[in-house]
Amino acid sequence: MKRTSLHFASWLLTFSVLFYNTSAFAKQYEIDKPNEWVIHHNVKHPQKSDLEKVRDGTLYLLLDNQIYVPNRQKQQRYTRLAMKAINQSGVDYISQLSLDFDPSYESLILNSLTIIRNNERIDKLSSAKMSVIQGEPELANRIYNGSLSLNIIIDDMRSGDTLDYSYTITGSNPVYANKFSTRKTLNWSVPVVQQKMRVLWGKKTPLHINTINGATDIREASNKYGTDYSITLFEAPLLEQNSQTPTWYDPYTQVYFSEFDDWGQVVNWAHPLYQSAIETPNSIVDIAEGIKSNYTKTSDKIAAALRFSQDEIRYLGLEMGTNSHQPTPASETLSLRYGDCKDKTVLLISLLKAMDIEAFPALVDTEETKRLKELPPSASVFNHVIVTLKQNGKRYWLDPTVSYQRGTLEYLAQPDYGYALIIDDQNEAILTSMSQKPVHTNISVEDNFFIAEKASEPSRFETKYTYAEFEAINRRSNIASSGLNSVAKSYFEYYQGFLNGLSINEVMLTSEQEKTGKLVTRESYLISEF
Repeated sequence: MKRTSLHFASWLLTFSVLFYNTSAFAKQYEIDKPNEWVIHHNVKHPQKSDLEKVRDGTLYLLLDNQIYVPNRQKQQRYTRLAMKAINQSGVDYISQLSLDFDPSYESLILNSLTIIRNNERIDKLSSAKMSVIQGEPELANRIYNGSLSLNIIIDDMRSGDTLDYSYTITGSNPVYANKFSTRKTLNWSVPVVQQKMRVLWGKKTPLHINTINGATDIREASNKYGTDYSITLFEAPLLEQNSQTPTWYDPYTQVYFSEFDDWGQVVNWAHPLYQSAIETPNSIVDIAEGIKSNYTKTSDKIAAALRFSQDEIRYLGLEMGTNSHQPTPASETLSLRYGDCKDKTVLLISLLKAMDIEAFPALVDTEETKRLKELPPSASVFNHVIVTLKQNGKRYWLDPTVSYQRGTLEYLAQPDYGYALIIDDQNEAILTSMSQKPVHTNISVEDNFFIAEKASEPSRFETKYTYAEFEAINRRSNIASSGLNSVAKSYFEYYQGFLNGLSINEVMLTSEQEKTGKLVTRESYLISEF
């Protein structure tokens, strides 16, 4: 994910949460002053003018993020933003806020809500309209995290006003077993006058601090709460990214705070989560026995088990609370016939286990990909999990969330997310490269023109597309969702753009190459004006 501009929404903490009745929403937050450990900073105005680089009509005057991690009590995260609307676009952009939280393990306190106009502070806590609503930011991806949002509509907001607000969220997802990690971006492609980042560390265990893509001055002090780490930046230089930069590369400077010493600790954290869900009851064994009765080769059994987890279990993520990382038991996923990446992973591993085939979960990050190798150890950096195994000395990466995948194990399209952390407590816990040599050319095209002997007769144009790897998967998905007729029509309209007098000679035909997993489409047209 490339950061092209700084949006206030990126500062609002998003968490997974169980569904609640609307009548209960009103009691899910409080209004109170910040805790005494919070340091208040004055809002500063820019010394240099970069208003021509401002986006969305909003100049960020202060971005303040403070985190207190006590030894025994719950974590507290204080966030404060001061943003100036330099025009009407800015008014529209910042006059409505959404603060996301998870009341199953978090509490939200709105600390302040003010408008600064002509150096006068106007309190909006009593006049702003506030309501807690059900938020589902990943609904389009079939992921239900049940998040709640405190929606705030600010009245009497005018061009030139500065919105200054703050809030505190107490609590953290218990699935992390009280292990702390966080990260912060330190430079942006839009003007930010002042940034503050602070971690107040009250635990006895060491806190590891790393910066990526540059260095920053981190001040360390001691107080009654513990060790105080702080970062202050004033009018940091803007960073503009070239449009030709690879999608996996992120040039922005980031600071990481993590309680994890190494990737082995991440494996130790994840291993019991997955082992508790991998199981082989009768329902799993019955499916495995059915596969074994149809296939004799181990590689074919693996491919059949993968297809079952892909095609027979629909993708649906109910990632509320600890379910953000805790997989559902395999038998329950099989009964429900739906699950997310970790549920499908556990089911596939359980099916393979029932056939005496050893496989492991592999944690990956679909956004960081190759850059994951540069990042410090942390459990929170991963956003996806797949299955890995070795067969005849070769490692395979199997993604059970992929649909419409065909072919034998040797020809399966394998994902390449850069690096993966294999959850196997018996081997060395390191990041493993997923890089591999492609088996096929992704797309090959064969065009044939049959020229008529007489100018009055139409010529014939035939084209054959052979899709392999993920191109075949994507094309099958397109045909399944849109229908073959619709796809054929779009192809016909495409060729009409540069072939005069085109008409359809034969309907589009598709065929499958069972072993290689390739998809072949054939089209035949007549050209009256060749």
